[in-house]
Order: sequence, then structure tokens, then C-alpha cells
Amino acid sequence: MALVVPELVVEVRADVSRDSADRWHPVKLVRLRDDLAPADVPFFGDDTPSS
Repeated sequence: MALVVPELVVEVRADVSRDSADRWHPVKLVRLRDDLAPADVPFFGDDTPSS
């Protein structure tokens, strides 16, 4: 595992279903969110927004 420093925020589209070969559907890049800083986005599973 490698730690990284977040520099960009991107919006992605993910699907939790699998295809007939039992493979996960890929995650797709939707857009760069240059209106947000990494500090504006809570960690996955964290319900409290950062301030």
C-alpha cells in the first residue's frame, strides 16, 4: 500500500454489478471537479463534511 497526497478532485461513475463472466464493471471518469479542493471532500464512509 502506498500513501498519496490528493491534489485533484474528480467525479466518477461506478456500477456495482458484474457481467456474465463475473467481472466488475469499470469505473468511468465523468469530469474534473476544479470547483472543489481535496479538503472539501469527506473520506469515503465519513458522514461529516470537512470544514
